[in-house]
Amino acid sequence: MNTPNLFKKPVVLAVATLLLAAGAATTLLVHAQDNKAPAAAPRPALTVTVTTPQRATVATAVAANGNVAAWQEAIVGAEANGMRLAEVLVNVGDVVRKGQVLARFDSAMANADLAQSRAAVAEAEANLAEAAANAQRARELQGSGALSAQQVAQLLTAERTAQARLEAVKAAQQVQQLRLQQAQVLAPDSGVISARSATVGAVVPAGMELFRLIRQGRLEWRGEVAATELAQIQRGQTVTLAATGAGAPVTGTVRQVAPTVDAATRNALVYVDLPDTGGRLKAGMFARGEFATGSSTAL
Repeated sequence: MNTPNLFKKPVVLAVATLLLAAGAATTLLVHAQDNKAPAAAPRPALTVTVTTPQRATVATAVAANGNVAAWQEAIVGAEANGMRLAEVLVNVGDVVRKGQVLARFDSAMANADLAQSRAAVAEAEANLAEAAANAQRARELQGSGALSAQQVAQLLTAERTAQARLEAVKAAQQVQQLRLQQAQVLAPDSGVISARSATVGAVVPAGMELFRLIRQGRLEWRGEVAATELAQIQRGQTVTLAATGAGAPVTGTVRQVAPTVDAATRNALVYVDLPDTGGRLKAGMFARGEFATGSSTAL
């Protein structure tokens, strides 16, 4: 029987079919690789520039933060007691000069008291004139016996009493004149009004604050410098300040270094005089500064 041959024929056919399929796939793959475009060259990920180091002079500085504040702030208060505020002539931000009238109190009562004091002075002067005339007659008649020693002493004492009375009423008149002068609130120095608490119609006691004044309009920067860097700060050093909203940097000069260091922060205040910036810098602004401490050479 040829039974084995019957099984060989299908196997041979299957193997031949697989070989033909593999050959066709290989041919297609070769054609596809031949038709594929060449890959682009990879781009460099980092560019390196070679240079030669050189020595140069580099400025050194100490950086610090701080606030802009008034150089000195004067408190203008009421000197007279119990007077009604009748007029307020300035407001916050006004520039004033020394001696300028800032406010006025109602002076009707002060004028009346002054007139009464003047009348008392006139009366005392008349009494003194009479007492002086009597004392002069007593001196002239003292040796004639027309007046007793007791009468002479009384007339001389009356003269001295009238003189003392006149001096007392004159002093009272000066007090009333001073009180009338205090009805006007004057600026103690030139500067800028930084605060106002005066209200028209208020009856204020003596010493009550009415205005605050930045003397001469001067501002300063108070920088906080670490204690380890204080040795590099000296009077007269230049400081460059940068404040938000102030525009271009401002150059100031160190006026003074605080003699003490804060025990909590270990920082010390450095007071820096600022130039007139035309209102760009204002009291209370935060600013960052750099103290020019010299220069050094480096690569």
